[in-house]
Amino acid sequence: MKPVISYLGNSCKKCIKCVKSCPTDAISIVNEQVIIDKDKCINCDICIQACDQKVLRVKHVDLQKALKKHDYNIALISTAILSDLKTYEEIKNIAHAIKKFGFDEVVQYSDIEGILYKQALRDSVGKHKVMLTSFCPTINKLIKNDYPTLIDHLLPYDYPVEIAAKKLKAKYKDKNIGIYSLCECVGKLTLAKKPFDNNESNIDYAFSISQMFPQINKLKDDQQENIEMNKYGVKSIVSDLYGNRDLSVISVEGLPQIKKALDLIEFDQLKHVDLIALFNCFQGCIGGYYLWSNPFEGCFNIKSMLSECQKDTAVLDKTEYQKIHTINSNEQNFKERLAWFNKVNAILETLPQFDCGSCGFANCRGLASRIASGEVDASLCRVKRR
Repeated sequence: MKPVISYLGNSCKKCIKCVKSCPTDAISIVNEQVIIDKDKCINCDICIQACDQKVLRVKHVDLQKALKKHDYNIALISTAILSDLKTYEEIKNIAHAIKKFGFDEVVQYSDIEGILYKQALRDSVGKHKVMLTSFCPTINKLIKNDYPTLIDHLLPYDYPVEIAAKKLKAKYKDKNIGIYSLCECVGKLTLAKKPFDNNESNIDYAFSISQMFPQINKLKDDQQENIEMNKYGVKSIVSDLYGNRDLSVISVEGLPQIKKALDLIEFDQLKHVDLIALFNCFQGCIGGYYLWSNPFEGCFNIKSMLSECQKDTAVLDKTEYQKIHTINSNEQNFKERLAWFNKVNAILETLPQFDCGSCGFANCRGLASRIASGEVDASLCRVKRR
């Protein structure tokens, strides 16, 4: 898959804000160039928000060109868009406005999210370990990269938007259809063939909601599409509404807190919890970078409309939603990870540990890791050279 975040360095000031903000140490500055390690990058968009010069960008697809390639075009609307609306009826106006872009059909998939929400509550009972559920590509990549020993804790479900696309492909198998996902965050842009060549996906194109919002606002009128939402699907994307602590089901939001929770699980220090729902964004998916309102208001909006979300949950066979999560065969096991940790720590002890970033890495541990892997040497440390 192509890199998601691109560096356009013409006006870059080398302020190292992107380097210091990256939660996975995927960014470094080498020879005056910002380098993004696409394997380490989890597409969390924190660096984009930190960059004052706006030289870190995400590629977008030309919608009008894409629409011309297919005979029948379908837009998949994210459930999180509901958080930006004041009334339930507004989603129907929004759906009709989206259709005016040139789509033949508009589909909402909270009914699929709803059945997976209920299934997660059932499947996490009696496992004798903490189970994890996440439909966030950012979090799932974090687990695969940094917590591979926890991969069997992650419930084996496909992404709801991917399930919806797969069902549409089967429904219109005799047509040349194009499926377009309207996304609330950078991570979900990766769940499509374009713009980043995820060729395993049934979704043809992914777009940010904010990319389309100015036009949606202009096209919106009193006309409506018949769109309904499922309340369990809506609950599943809001961290405050997920589960019930009496049922040993909790939610954790934000990368720092998620890392703490995963550390506890990895060392078997988290007890009396059956299931944890993980969300990269504040308040869950309604905190997505591409939504135009704020998640504080969004949570209030969602709660006020929840009783109106009366769509039935989808009926799915296990084969339609199950997807086993795998890691690369060359991933380290726990013993190897511990040995690597000790090696990096030994090098770290020789560094000043000021975490100044002048070497081009986020912190001394980042530099120590690159020294341990043989990519660089300790001469990059300016403090030691003095």
